[in-house]
Amino acid sequence: MNLDILKQRAKAFDYLFDAVVVTDLHGVIIDWNKGSEDLYGYSKDEAIGQYVNILHVPEDSEKITLEVISTVEKFGKWSGEIRMLHKNGDIGWIESMCVPIYDSNEQMIGALGINRDITNRIKETERLEQLAHYDHLTKVPNRYLLLSRLEHLISQSERSKNQFALLFVDLDDFKVINDTKGHVFGDWVLIETASRLKQAIRDSDTVARIGGDEFVLVLENISNRNDVARMVQKITKMLNDDFMIENQKVEVSCSIGVAFYPEDGTTIDKLFTTADMNMYKAKGK
Repeated sequence: MNLDILKQRAKAFDYLFDAVVVTDLHGVIIDWNKGSEDLYGYSKDEAIGQYVNILHVPEDSEKITLEVISTVEKFGKWSGEIRMLHKNGDIGWIESMCVPIYDSNEQMIGALGINRDITNRIKETERLEQLAHYDHLTKVPNRYLLLSRLEHLISQSERSKNQFALLFVDLDDFKVINDTKGHVFGDWVLIETASRLKQAIRDSDTVARIGGDEFVLVLENISNRNDVARMVQKITKMLNDDFMIENQKVEVSCSIGVAFYPEDGTTIDKLFTTADMNMYKAKGK
């Protein structure tokens, strides 16, 4: 290969839009192009001689290293989407491909990684996911995500023979708040309600807003009805405590209906119907 071609390739390497990182067998950076400076924030002088894990989020580094090495050894290349760490501490996402570098004796002497910034694409995907599955006002799961989780939970509980409880929570006379205080004020009441409900449950449980002033709680792995009765009392007390909205004190009360899986139903429709019916009984309607 003549010298002119080598020079052209070297120039192209330096001005690729993608970040190209070359390491030795120990993971030490030995070459670094302009695209890498733009992506990671380190100059070439700063990067060369550093371990490549400076570009990884610390808790991801070991997993990435093991996965890349094993895949490259087995298939001759690796590709995937991983988190990246910028020099300034910002965390983003890259689409990355890694291939081995061999010497004249076909012995692997290093690796070459080609990395492209996909942070905006990942953020947009997350934004659309949020819009599709979470209530835009309260930020808790919406009806669609709730139904998906319930389908999974019913299948899981059928296999494990576990019980769970479904709670319908409806704010009493919420229309009066909207009519007298305005819808913006009412929205703040709903936001505070969702916040209090999230504080009341475990991390493994779910609170969802299914419309208007109606919320649904799913309490997983319930051992007995007394636990649920205590949770109903806890929620009732939390929602009965005065709300302070825009420096105004407002009283809120709720009605709660409960359905147990599998005693009250083994399908989503049956559980919803039972909990809804019990909620209206609690209202005295």
